Amino acid sequence: MIEIKIGKKIRLLRKNNDVTQDKLAAYLGVTPQAVSRWESEICYPDIETLPLIADFFGIGMDELLCYDSVQKESKIKEYLENAELLVDNEKLGECLALLREAYAEIPSSYEIQLQLAKVLSAISASGKPRKNDLMEAVSLCNHILEFCTDDELRDETKKTLCDIYSHQLGNDRMALDIADKLHGMGYSKEIVKATVLTGETAFKQAQVNIMEFADNMWWHMYNIACVPDISEDHYTIDEKIEIMEKGVALFEVIFGDNYLYYNDRLANSYRQLAMLYLLKGDRLTAISCVEKMAQYAIAFDSLPDSARYASVLLNTIEYKNEKPEGFEGLTLCSKLLRGRFSNRIWAGIRSDARFIAAIESMEETLR
Repeated sequence: MIEIKIGKKIRLLRKNNDVTQDKLAAYLGVTPQAVSRWESEICYPDIETLPLIADFFGIGMDELLCYDSVQKESKIKEYLENAELLVDNEKLGECLALLREAYAEIPSSYEIQLQLAKVLSAISASGKPRKNDLMEAVSLCNHILEFCTDDELRDETKKTLCDIYSHQLGNDRMALDIADKLHGMGYSKEIVKATVLTGETAFKQAQVNIMEFADNMWWHMYNIACVPDISEDHYTIDEKIEIMEKGVALFEVIFGDNYLYYNDRLANSYRQLAMLYLLKGDRLTAISCVEKMAQYAIAFDSLPDSARYASVLLNTIEYKNEKPEGFEGLTLCSKLLRGRFSNRIWAGIRSDARFIAAIESMEETLR
């Protein structure tokens, strides 16, 4: 929602450039009365009209919207942090409304445009596909790729487009074409900084890479074992269990017993292992996995505001636990508990005393 004094800004620009309301209105394709109402702040220009006004006076959108760079970056960061937390809490409708407000207020932000595209895609993926949402998401991504010069943001946009084309529009050829235009792994900034540079920069980057590579390895192992449209029928249940257990072992090698943020990954690993063991008919091991899931979820939700990883491989890396005010109740335990144990697969152990105790230990953290 635009609450800045844009009407006064238009009036000032018009007076300073000796432009009449009639001339500005003719250029914009609106009536002089419309320009007058904007300047009187009775109403605001449409979002589509703002870039035309900026172009007419030869200024950027930020100047038109009365943003200085510090104010703009602070507001973008606030919007994106709140949007991320709404997504984490599965409040996609609220997140969409927030991002539309953000886009209306700061239409020049490519970061907000990309996040809006992601949420439009997620909403379509969460229910019956909504073609209009997907087309809007594709349009936003294409706009970013046409005008944005930030390589990192462009790569993230291409990744988002790949996801939309592959998973929702069923156009694998287009998705593959976009993916092939991304940088190869060996040319990423993380690899170059760790292997080409020297000294403290290379050392710290190497430690960050070890942590991120471990996380990426875990995600790939999780995907090939547990995500239906990737794993398909490549593995038996026993093989999937083996893969997930190797993922757990990988974290043990890298992090020792000081997982900090990655308690999240271990909690989700053991939740998935519990389901796999239930499919195999091994209820006792499944219950043990549920207990470990609860242990790691509670550990994640109990993290301090900041800490340093203790593993010799990661001992320069700081963890910071940051949540904007108002989102303190968003926890891993609450996410895991939200309806996820009502599925029929849990029926065989739902009445077991150990299962109940594990679930109650997670519920206790929410009180």
